[in-house]
Amino acid sequence: MQSVDKLGVVILVLLFWAGTQVQCAGQELRTNSAGEKIIVYPDGSARYFNDLTLIDEQQKDSAGAAYPVVKVVIEPLSGGVDPTIADLKAIAERKLQLAREAETLARARATAALNNRVALERDLEAARLAGRAEEVAALQRRLQLTRQVEADALNERTAAEQRAASANVVVAEGRYVDAYNEARRKEREGPAAPKPANRTEKDLKMLFPAAPVFSGFGEAAGRIPVSEPPPCTNNLPAQRMGGPRPVTYPTLFFTHTDENLRPFLDGKEYLRATAWTSRDDRGDRYLHVRYTFANPNVLTSYGYLAQNSSLSLHLLNGRHLSLQAAREAVGIIDHGRREVNYDVTYLLPRGAAAELRNQALDYVRVFWSSGFEQYEVYQVEVLRQLMECL
Repeated sequence: MQSVDKLGVVILVLLFWAGTQVQCAGQELRTNSAGEKIIVYPDGSARYFNDLTLIDEQQKDSAGAAYPVVKVVIEPLSGGVDPTIADLKAIAERKLQLAREAETLARARATAALNNRVALERDLEAARLAGRAEEVAALQRRLQLTRQVEADALNERTAAEQRAASANVVVAEGRYVDAYNEARRKEREGPAAPKPANRTEKDLKMLFPAAPVFSGFGEAAGRIPVSEPPPCTNNLPAQRMGGPRPVTYPTLFFTHTDENLRPFLDGKEYLRATAWTSRDDRGDRYLHVRYTFANPNVLTSYGYLAQNSSLSLHLLNGRHLSLQAAREAVGIIDHGRREVNYDVTYLLPRGAAAELRNQALDYVRVFWSSGFEQYEVYQVEVLRQLMECL
């Protein structure tokens, strides 16, 4: 009986020791860049999942050093995935890089506009000295337009420099949590409600009613919208031997352009995403997304998409679905087009496919290695059509 009591004491001591070695509160299981499972704790420490060996500080990567030592309040993110301080820092650094890229483009455009104006002034002076009246008149008109272009370019340069300076302050002074919280609060509050019209404005509206909205096809009342047919196909081969076979053609998913870069892309979208679906011999279903960026610099500003990284689909009915990447995806440069492509395969459970078949999409969040980014979706029926072909 005494030996049994001693054995119980030994077991309790071992359990107590194990409890001090393996923390439970706030820990999270993650995958590092080498594909190894690691346990990350709120104090920033990490251990290997298999043998609980403490990971050396020099070995920790972005997956292992994602938690801060200090505790701060971060506004919750809808979709069941809350960002850490390291995520917000990475997002702020990415925004700073994009702002600096826009600043560089704005300065180059302003310099080109200034040089163009100086060259025209030189040509105008030469034409005047030579007495070429018609050429002088033409150059004066061109110079007037060039000065306006130069003024716009200088204004854009000033605005880009101010945005880059603001982004730099957020990173340099560690304000990324405050910046994120403020953005989340504004997002929840939504746009400001319009001011109610006073009596005079109401009377004027009664006297001068608003013109009906012109759709281009006559009155819209009572018309049945004509939906496009699903882009189904059985003619596309599998991308690899034994892999899933596409059942739809690639379809535009969404586009996105950072507002800092929009003035300098001449109407071209910074990010263009296309999607298609596939099915393998076992009946498993997949959603494939190709993210195409119009600038090779995204390799450093966005990073890569890790295995099991999330694609969060937010529906118009308020629900959301989360799909996981089947494998890691890295950016591949297309040197001819000066673009970068990320090809990602997301696992598509049957329940998710059924819900997407019956619901419209609002927006998506993609969780890059440099932090998540949210994209509005204007082709709200795109996934519904793709699901029809499964």
